[in-house]
Amino acid sequence: MKGLISAAALIAIALACLTVTRKLERERRLLRKLRKRGAVEPGWALPLEELSEDERDAAASLTATGVLEIRRQRVYIKTTEVGGFRRKRLRLVVMGGFGALLLAVLVAVLILRR
Repeated sequence: MKGLISAAALIAIALACLTVTRKLERERRLLRKLRKRGAVEPGWALPLEELSEDERDAAASLTATGVLEIRRQRVYIKTTEVGGFRRKRLRLVVMGGFGALLLAVLVAVLILRR
């Protein structure tokens, strides 16, 4: 029973890491696409209908953080906000990875002690 709980804990940690990584990767790809298309000013904004469902979801998330602006069904990057956003995301990724590593080590130590 203890082995099953330990395995479930390790699987939960791995799934949480994959979920966060997938979200961050979608946001990174969307920002790259917008930059590539020149959508860095309101006049050069990209229409929302050109984005896939995943990209629209990432756009909504990035709009909530203040990195993107959506006006009249068009989306563009707010260049003044990108630098702070990158630093915060990097900090989040490093701390999350470190926390996941600590949890995995803790579970492994508990397994080996028993």
